Amino acid sequence: MKNTLTKKIEAKIEDYRRFIYVLLSISTFLYIGILIGNGEKAELQLNLMMGVIVLLLGAAFFFAFKVKQLKNELLEKEES
Repeated sequence: MKNTLTKKIEAKIEDYRRFIYVLLSISTFLYIGILIGNGEKAELQLNLMMGVIVLLLGAAFFFAFKVKQLKNELLEKEES
């Protein structure tokens, strides 16, 4: 039987994975928005969208790193 700490870690892993999927999909849609109709947007809009894309991808990589850490912690708890 799994203890509550293990269940909490598994729930966090699932939540972080969902965050990763959402952040990657939003950044993909923004990137497609940059590619389509390039001449219609001002330079400030393009730069702002690119900055947001970088922030979203950075957050996705952060959550991926956290998932890796939590998986390692979960493995250590199961071994002991």
